[in-house]
Amino acid sequence: MPRNNLVAAIDIGTTKTVVLIGEIQADRKLNIIGLGERPSAGLRKGEILDMSAAKEVVHAAFADAEKTAGLHGKVRHAYLSLTGSHLEGRRYVGSTSVAATRVSREDIERAKNDAKRRKTADDRFVVHYVRQPFFLDGKPLANAENMVGKRLEVSYWTIDAARNRLEELLHIPNDMGVHADDLVVSSLASAAMVADDTMKRNGVLVVDIGGGVTDYALYYNGYVVQTGVIPVGGDHITNDLALGLRISREEAESIKIKFARAYIGADDEHATVFVSNAGSPIGGREFYKRSINLIVSARVDEIFQIIRERLGRFGEGDRVAAGAIITGGTALLNGLDLCAANALKLETVVGQNPDWVTEELSGPKYSTALGLLQYALGAGDGARRMPGAPAGIMGHIRKFLRL
Repeated sequence: MPRNNLVAAIDIGTTKTVVLIGEIQADRKLNIIGLGERPSAGLRKGEILDMSAAKEVVHAAFADAEKTAGLHGKVRHAYLSLTGSHLEGRRYVGSTSVAATRVSREDIERAKNDAKRRKTADDRFVVHYVRQPFFLDGKPLANAENMVGKRLEVSYWTIDAARNRLEELLHIPNDMGVHADDLVVSSLASAAMVADDTMKRNGVLVVDIGGGVTDYALYYNGYVVQTGVIPVGGDHITNDLALGLRISREEAESIKIKFARAYIGADDEHATVFVSNAGSPIGGREFYKRSINLIVSARVDEIFQIIRERLGRFGEGDRVAAGAIITGGTALLNGLDLCAANALKLETVVGQNPDWVTEELSGPKYSTALGLLQYALGAGDGARRMPGAPAGIMGHIRKFLRL
């Protein structure tokens, strides 16, 4: 098997690390042949605090994935997810006068280069240039070449990241002899799985709630118009329960998974749940469901209120006709979609991975890793290359980080 037909997806989250190995076949189809999953270590809010601990987990998950695929030491290319509050996104517009009657490729390149001419600070690098529509004399176009007009504009949603965070992340695959072909922002990777082209044309918001952070991406007319990261996730819900109920974090996580709901219902008023604890001299405790759900719903509502505030008018009405899709491990929290719908004022569903995904990988916690493989296949927003192909932005990053 040619080595460049194999690619790994490495999703390093705050609470879990997932590695998938895919085989890209000659007919441009993807065959997932390996899975490794380990509890994460050394991370907080999506960012590495203990490199040794984080690296050990990733290397172990990678080895597990290779073992299940029967490919020990043969996978040498990977796509990595990227998250953290250090990410910043903004829209830049470039323009040019059309040199002749019809728009040429040279005109298009001038407009693109004008949009990308802004310099980032020395401690930051651009990781995504996601193109939005062309405008020719004010008219939106998917492709402007050979169209007649005078003034051409093009815009990019541009995402940049902290240099030191990129360097830390890229050292992890490098140290096991794996080449990072690309970095993909987590929300875009997840959206590649849970939102189809029709949803993106109609306008859709994808929210990926992980353990330490919440990533979101807004699409309109088929294009990415905004992305962002909120340093709050499922772990914060667990911590809130632990503090509010005066219990251990382990007990709080169990209550969140088994009993919690992201809204307060009429049936909560006098209902109780009993949580056993074999290590306790009293054997367990009883809690009111209303107390549990008050704590959980407050934190969940906060997450979606922040997103709504950041989106502003772009997240309202017809601009998001397809509503919101929730994914990530925390998407399994009971009632999360209802809480989101109420806060965002949008129809909301929990995301579903496509039918071709095996039952083992069908859950929302795998959407980001699966989406990374879609980028490797060339099916993601702004996807640039096959495994092992020329580097582009990654080459620029490697040059300055000396990797």
